[in-house]
Amino acid sequence: MTPEAHGCGLGAALLDAVTGAAPGGRCWLLTSVRAEAALRLYERTGWRRVGAPVPGRAALVVLLGPRHPGRSRAGEESGAAGRRGRDRG
Repeated sequence: MTPEAHGCGLGAALLDAVTGAAPGGRCWLLTSVRAEAALRLYERTGWRRVGAPVPGRAALVVLLGPRHPGRSRAGEESGAAGRRGRDRG
């Protein structure tokens, strides 16, 4: 998104449009640990980081959607790691 579009709700609306119909809420995504603005958006809209690393891809983060059945466990596993990541910036 362009900087001018940040904060207008378009990213959250796109996420909901793309993932809203996921069967049983089972949606997930991968993003770079360096995509700080995207990570803030995902976490603000209810996505949770998975604590397990992506094999061979140390710079990737896995997130589970707001209605994903494994979401609560993901939050427990990644709580400390997620806080460390947010404390940096």
